[in-house]
Amino acid sequence: MKSPLTWARLTSLLGLGMSSCPTAATPVTASTPETLADAPRHPDRAATIREQHLPNIPLTTHDGRKVHFYDDLVKGRVVAINFMYTKCSGVCVPSTANLVQVQKALGDRMEKEVTFLSFSLDAEEDTPQTLNEFARDNDVGPGWFFLTGRKADIELLRRRLGAYEPDPAVDADRSQHTGIVILGNEPKGRWQAISALSHPVRIRQAIERTLLPPSQWRVGQAAIAEVPFEKSPASQKLVEPVDLSRLPPLDP
Repeated sequence: MKSPLTWARLTSLLGLGMSSCPTAATPVTASTPETLADAPRHPDRAATIREQHLPNIPLTTHDGRKVHFYDDLVKGRVVAINFMYTKCSGVCVPSTANLVQVQKALGDRMEKEVTFLSFSLDAEEDTPQTLNEFARDNDVGPGWFFLTGRKADIELLRRRLGAYEPDPAVDADRSQHTGIVILGNEPKGRWQAISALSHPVRIRQAIERTLLPPSQWRVGQAAIAEVPFEKSPASQKLVEPVDLSRLPPLDP
């Protein structure tokens, strides 16, 4: 199985909302209001993300309701998004188990403040009834929706969110699908991602950092102390060593 989190998958998210700055050719000073009027404005981050990465595709929930991705599920919300399918025997199993623990840890915040959205990669097999049974079998509570839709629409969404492998051959292999949870605070334009195989406490912490203002983030030792980092032979196998000397040089 490929590493569930790569730079290529997150490029589209990490590059959102980059502000443009005046160049030396168009100086801006307080004494030149005409120049200020012509200067590039700071972009609306939330609007940029909405337009470029949140297509309003039609979907069906696991309880049979017809909805649209942006209007009904994301607009004005904090969301945790992942891609899965019910017959998956690889990364989906521990990913779903982790998210179930996260949902329980969030308590009252779940449904009221945070929405989980799990999109099936197998529209033919994962009917709303199948997804409903899957949700029930995994003890999924309120505020978590399993969704299906047209294959082309799900593919569009997956790529707009950066949840794909850059190697087309690997990306075409559904068993190698990305095991990431994409976290978004839509009204704030705050988006990030974390591996679905991370410890549930780490996923919950990442959701809290997406949900809460920076002044309320749990940081430093307070965050680490909740779950000490594991030091074991098994954990070491999850880290792939990289020979930096073999990386190609950056272009000037």
